[in-house]
Amino acid sequence: MSRTVPAALSIVLTAFSVGLAEETLRPEIISAGPTTRPVQFADGSLHAYFSRFGKLFSVSSKNGREWSKPNAEFDLPHKSMGGGLSLVDSQGEVHVILTHARGTGRQPAVTRFIDLWHCRTFEGRRRWGKPQRIWEGYCGAVLDFQQLKNGRLVVPFAAWKKPGETVAAETGSNYTTVVTSDDSGKTWKLSATKLTSPCRAGYNGNNYGAIEPTILQLKDGRVWMLMRTQTGFLYESFSKDGVSWSPARASRFHSSTSPAALVRLPDGRIVIVWNNCEQPPKHDKAGVYGGRDALHAAISADEGKTWRGFREIYRDPHRDETPPKRGDRGTAYPVAVATRDGKLLVASGQGGRRTLIRLDPNWLTQTKQVESFENDLSRWHVWKPIGPARGYWRDRTLGPVLVAHPTQKTAKVLHVRKPDQKAPDCATWNFPAGNNGEISLRLLANKGSGGVSLEFNNRFFNPADNRGEQQSAFVFPIASAGTPGKAITLPPDRWHTLVVQWDLEKKHSLAVLNGKVVARRTIKNVPFGGISYLRIRSTATGTDIAGVLIESVQADIKHQ
Repeated sequence: MSRTVPAALSIVLTAFSVGLAEETLRPEIISAGPTTRPVQFADGSLHAYFSRFGKLFSVSSKNGREWSKPNAEFDLPHKSMGGGLSLVDSQGEVHVILTHARGTGRQPAVTRFIDLWHCRTFEGRRRWGKPQRIWEGYCGAVLDFQQLKNGRLVVPFAAWKKPGETVAAETGSNYTTVVTSDDSGKTWKLSATKLTSPCRAGYNGNNYGAIEPTILQLKDGRVWMLMRTQTGFLYESFSKDGVSWSPARASRFHSSTSPAALVRLPDGRIVIVWNNCEQPPKHDKAGVYGGRDALHAAISADEGKTWRGFREIYRDPHRDETPPKRGDRGTAYPVAVATRDGKLLVASGQGGRRTLIRLDPNWLTQTKQVESFENDLSRWHVWKPIGPARGYWRDRTLGPVLVAHPTQKTAKVLHVRKPDQKAPDCATWNFPAGNNGEISLRLLANKGSGGVSLEFNNRFFNPADNRGEQQSAFVFPIASAGTPGKAITLPPDRWHTLVVQWDLEKKHSLAVLNGKVVARRTIKNVPFGGISYLRIRSTATGTDIAGVLIESVQADIKHQ
């Protein structure tokens, strides 16, 4: 005789099996590692280079987890040199790009300069050559350095416009270009290309334009570039030779004003690492720092035509706290290298929060994810901004919390409500992206609850950002029985199983409550990459201490 497994038990059993795979493949944070991009030698060892105190240092590792103490390579010509972006060329020699800040003023490209310098090894890495300046001006962060199949070295970077340069004013203060070398770094040439992106007045952030590029050579020989912009998207350009580039245009990748990293795996697949985040809006016309609370990765097996994953590989460990009042912070500025065993090492973060992440790319192709709140909320975003904004700073406080399960002594549940006059609670959860899939929830609406809305997105929105609902692919409001005008009502003080299913190809979604279809939605805007975010947001208009309890959440992607 066949028997049906109860929904709650089914979720628990699935959570156990999925949890094993999750813990095995989940991104690993390396507690002590380099903050610059490592490179790999022919013997499989990993090495990273960085400048400090007027010297070039290196650290090494056999496995990417344990790293040596810094070793001084040689004295640099200037004590103020920074950076250390490196590559190993086709002959096994190391090349390093450095920056040198000079000038006594504060006006970029006029009285303040940051030049590009290059140095390299010779004779099988037995000696270093003399560093040389390869570009003079004011550049921003240099995040990539590649050698093409024909041996050409390419350094993409953003240049601050000099007085009198013929670049449209509405494209910001910078343009992106490259310097190249065809003789292993002996001489360098500046490309005539100046790539730009549009800027707009009133933007919540600095209108720098197209900056901080990353590049990757495709199998057809073209070189693909992605640039940070203030348009809400990464911009892209293509080149046949790495010197001349097509006009920049918006790519399909949403992003805050943050850069990306492109890397090819040994098996030929491509991985992109970036902040798949929506830049938050201004608050009362004052700027607010943001869009960098989570770092994401996606993977492509067809040269970028389709992508899977869109998963958070690193969340700012201090995102729930009051942020520092000055300086950058968050998870941005990734640089990545693929190791011989097919793993990725990603150095990322800023504001004292830079770390090294070891990632198994196969984690990006998983199709299930379960949360049953056994431990904490480290895989959720549950903070909310409070108070006024000043100088791109705004205070934060915790929103939803874990509370004791009403009937299970050792279990915890997520409590979403509006306990005070601050913004309503919102809990944000990322899962493997899918064009076709479902989310299963076990939830209970306490008597008197003001309800919640379930919002489905393809990118991260700040928990209290109303656009997370306005720009969702679809939304299902949930309320306690007796509340008028809601699509789904829950009899209070009872546990329910709610399954939300979607099919982006058919532009259709539906909600199934305790085995019965209770609501349908038409998806008007099909999001790139598929659905990868659930937001559970209180819809209470007044104080609501009752709220809704969430016992478990499970994502099951049917087709990616």
